[in-house]
Order: sequence, then structure tokens, then C-alpha cells
Amino acid sequence: MVREHSVFEDLPPGGPVPVADAWRAGVLLHARGEFDAADRIYARAVDDEDTATADRAQLLAARASLSWAQGGDNVRELAGQAVFEAQRSKDDAALAAAYVAQALGAYQAGDRAANEHAYALALAAAERAGDVRQQVRIRSNVGSRLLEEGRYRTAIAELDQAIRLGEGADLPELMALARHNRAEAWLGLGELRRARDDADASLSGWQRMGSPQAAFGLLTIARVHRQLGLASQAVATYREAIALAEPTANAQVLIEAWAGLARAVFADDPAEAGRTAKQALAQSPTGGAVLPELAAGWVSLCSGDRPAAAAHAARAKAEAGRRRDAAGLAEALELGALADERSVAGRLSDLAEAAAIWGEVGNGLAAATNAVVRGRLTADWPAEAVARTRLHALGVRDGVWQIAGPLAALGAPPTAEVAIRALGEFAVLLSGESVPTAAWQSRKARDLVKLLAARSGGPISRHTLAVALWPEAEAAVAGRRLAVLVSTVRGVFDPGHRRPAGHFLAADEDSVRLDTRHVALDTAAFAAAARAALAAPRDEARLEAVATLYAGELCVGDESARVTLADLHREVLRRLAIGAGPETAAGWYRRIVAGERYDEAAHLGLIGALTAAGRHGEARRAYDEYAAAMREIDVSPASRESLNKS
Repeated sequence: MVREHSVFEDLPPGGPVPVADAWRAGVLLHARGEFDAADRIYARAVDDEDTATADRAQLLAARASLSWAQGGDNVRELAGQAVFEAQRSKDDAALAAAYVAQALGAYQAGDRAANEHAYALALAAAERAGDVRQQVRIRSNVGSRLLEEGRYRTAIAELDQAIRLGEGADLPELMALARHNRAEAWLGLGELRRARDDADASLSGWQRMGSPQAAFGLLTIARVHRQLGLASQAVATYREAIALAEPTANAQVLIEAWAGLARAVFADDPAEAGRTAKQALAQSPTGGAVLPELAAGWVSLCSGDRPAAAAHAARAKAEAGRRRDAAGLAEALELGALADERSVAGRLSDLAEAAAIWGEVGNGLAAATNAVVRGRLTADWPAEAVARTRLHALGVRDGVWQIAGPLAALGAPPTAEVAIRALGEFAVLLSGESVPTAAWQSRKARDLVKLLAARSGGPISRHTLAVALWPEAEAAVAGRRLAVLVSTVRGVFDPGHRRPAGHFLAADEDSVRLDTRHVALDTAAFAAAARAALAAPRDEARLEAVATLYAGELCVGDESARVTLADLHREVLRRLAIGAGPETAAGWYRRIVAGERYDEAAHLGLIGALTAAGRHGEARRAYDEYAAAMREIDVSPASRESLNKS
């Protein structure tokens, strides 16, 4: 490890510096983010006949790394010279540094195979040399490459190793970098809270050193804000990152920061977003042009310029494919699909491919966003509602609909003119506002809506409604009263008479129903979403979102409908429990039992899950509750011994 005080202590204030001292000082300055100071030190290096070949290789490698960080075009040339000198020296530490420089040059050129090979050689040399600093740096860089490829779990494992290696050494700047990269990996998985924790830790580390590399930490925090839908906070943090990175010309930060700023600032100023996107594209593409092209594409699409958006999508797709950038490719496919004027079927093909990529990389947030888009394009509003619920569960706020991206391109879902809640509580909302009791004129009018809501949009015969509402009345009288109620309810739903008579409440000679094309009905949404989720392969996130749609038992007096919806809810919970780990399964089985005391299968599932989790005392109590419930309905409970054997 290079000791800081020994490097700087004896350096002259000006004039020539021996190569051995120059590269050691420059490496530390570079790691702190003091690029100009590192460059000045390298420029003062004097290479003479007394210079060791290994030191010459180290200087060339250090200069190549600095050029890469600043977006220079001579990285591969300097790296090639460094490898030549390092191989001549046969010094493992020099070889490690030279191969790292070679890896950076290959990365800049988009040559992933050469990048991987060079890092493998570098790590082997660093381990032979016992160079912990270089090992931590290499593992951090490899982790960064893996997360760009969408291999987030593998990246986290690599970065965990880097952090463990660095914990026993005095490497604060590299530890901050490793934590920053791990934050990026958590972001790739849509784990925003974990990403923020690591981003905060890396930012604090760089700030304690007074390093301009703190711009990296700010960059990740800005991304968290943007993905959560916190546009103002994202804009402020991106600007702070840019201000910190510009004096050192940190191309890595500046490219992503300008791109992210363009998307976030769109919420308040689309014109500025366009100018900022051009600024992002003007940056030197150290890591390729995927992020700037996507930013410019989303801003163009959200501003109504489909041809420009399609062109940006095509360039981003090509570059992402060349660089094995899985996330970039998925987003480029989404941008291209939304910018395209093809049929819905053609666009859905690209969106399905993007969804498959998000599933492979494990990004639940991006997968939910993709599901919202597909639900909107296919007019499958229950599917869209489930996906929006998933986003909310991940912490995403409504502000995300104003930030340039897939959701802003769609436009926020309109507030339903008429929405009815019948699960858990009964409420009718007009454009989001509850209908006051006085507006109904008649309690029977509310009762009619409750009965129709319980049927989830299905028709109910006039005779059935009349009997339910006026059981003692003659058929002719009840029929006339029902006709009056239908008119009353239509007046409540459409007080301004702006819609045709049957727009919300359809009625013919035989039956009456709510038109779910125009009425947002929670019973219908839950039933459709639950049946679709149960018919599909097990998708835990989707099932959890569906379970959230069930706000409580049907609160109106249709017992058959109440049982049907409750049974659907239990089946969703059961599907969640089956295949889950013991602790998680126990939680789902408890919810089933709480709603249906006599569900024997759920009782047995709970007992089995608690036993598998080693919670034997709770398992015994669960058995006692099961046995008591079974005896209440004259069912012989399975013996505890038989359950233990199974």
C-alpha cells in the first residue's frame, strides 16, 4: 500500500520530480479526485537512465488512468506502453497497474472481452504482489462493469469482496468508491433504500477527505431521487454533482449528471430539459453514449418529437448492445416502442423483450414500470393498476409521472369520472371527490349502487333488484320505483348531464349494470387482477400487488359476491405462501387464517411453516387453534403426531 505521508513529505514545491515519486503522488491525487494536481505532478516527472522500468510502467499506467477519467483519446496508447514496460520489468505491482490501464482503454473502446481479460491479468498480478490497494481497485472496477451489464447480484458479490479487503487497510478513497459502485448495483435492482444507504456512506467518506469525488456520491443520490419521483431534489443534487465535477473535468460524473438532470428538470421546464440533453450529448463518452442518448430520447418523446426520440432510441440500442449494457438495452427498447408509430402488437413485442431483460437482471422497479406501459397500451387497466400498486410499494411517488421517462411519455392516468369502492368501505367518488350524502336524495339510491358494485360490473335483473330493495312491494310498484332510482343514480354520477344516459349506469328492459369501461370499480379491478395473476406463472411481486388491491371484505349485502371475492383473495395469499421460505409463508398463512378461521389447509400450512422455521412453541399454539376451529365445525383435526411425521 502506498503510504500518503511518505509520498508527499519530501516532494519539492516545484521543478522536476523523480518518476517513482511522481506516480505515487499522482495515484493518490487521482483517487481523491484532484485530477489537475495529479496531471501537474505527472508533467514534472523526470525519466532518466536511473529510472526503474517498473516505475516507468507505473507512471504510464497512471497517466492512462487519468486520461480515461477525463475522457482523453490516448488511453489505449499509454496503456500499451505501460504493459510493454511492465512486462520488461517483470514486476507484479507494475504489471497489475498496467493491465488495469489496458482494461480501461478496452472499456472506453467498447471491447468487453479485452476488458475482462485485462482485469483477470491485473487481479492475478496484484495478488502475487500482495498489493491490496490495487486488488480493491480492480474488484471495484470489475463490479462497476458487471453492474453496467445488468449482472447486479454478481456485481454486489464482487464489491462485497472489495469492501472486505479494504476494511483492514487504510484506503478511504477506494472504500468510498466501492460503496458507491455497490449503491449503483442496488439501484440496478430497484433497491432504492439500500442504494441510498451505500450512497450516503460513500458521500460521507469522500466529504471527510475533502475529495471532489464526492460528486459520485451525489450522482447516485440524485438517481435515487429521480427514480422515486422527487424531481426538485433530483435537480438540486444533479446540479451540485456537476458543480463539483466540472473543475476536475470528471467525465464519468458529468455525462451521467447532465443526462439525469435533463430528465429531472423536464418536470418544471421542458425547454431547459432539451438544452440540458444536448449538453449531455456533448460530453466526451467515456462510458459510451447510452445514457445521453436515452435522456435526449425521453425528453424528445415527452416533448412530442417522436422521430427524434426514435433516432435516439436506435443509437442507444446499438451502443448498449455493443457494450453488453443490459439495462441500457431494455430502456432503449422501451423508448423505441413508445416512439414508434407501429401497431400495438409490434410495440408490445419490444416491450416484452425489455420486460424479460428487467426480469433477468432482477430490477423490480423497472419491471413494474414496464408493466404499467404494457397495461396502458393494451387498455388493460386492472393490470396497470396492479403495476402502479407495485411502484407505490417500492416507494415511488406520483411525481415520477412528470420526469422524462416511460411514465411521463404515457401521461399520468386520468382520475376516473366515477369511481366506486366497495371493498372494506363503501364510497362513490366523482373526479376523486367523495359524493356527499345529501346528493343521493334517497338511501335506496345508494343501496342500488352497492348491489351493482357487488356484482363487479355484471348485470342484475330488474326483478332481483326490485325484490332486494322493496321485498314487500308489488312487482309493478317496485318496478316503477326502480326506474326512478336508476334516473336518480345517473343524476348523481353525472350531475351536469354531460354524458349519454347509459354511459355510467347501463339499463335495458331486463337488467341494470355498472359500465366498467367508464366506472372504476374496485371489486372488478381486484377480481380481474386476481384471476389473471393466478392463471399466470407464480410472480411474487405481482401477487403481492394484487393482494394489496383487496382493501377488505365486500361491505355490501351480497353474500355470494362477498364469498367469491374473499375466496379469490385467499387463493392469492395461498399462492404467495406456497413456494415461499418458512418465515414468509407463515406470515401469508396467518393472514388466511385471520380471514377464514375454518380454512384447514391454511392452518396446516401455518403449522408446517412455523415448524420448518424452528418456531416450535408457536407451532404448538397454532395447532391448538387449528384443533379448536375444526371441532367447532365437527371436523376431526389431524393428530399432532401425524403432522410431525409429515
